[in-house]
Amino acid sequence: MPLTAILSDIHSNLAALTAVIADLREHKADRIVCLGDVIGY
Repeated sequence: MPLTAILSDIHSNLAALTAVIADLREHKADRIVCLGDVIGY
């Protein structure tokens, strides 16, 4: 079964995003869906 990661409310938090991406690589996510709020508040 494909693994889909759903992200939102990143708000320019590069350290947290980097940690999440590393975790997604470890778990071999097939796709990433970003729901928004990537930069700013």
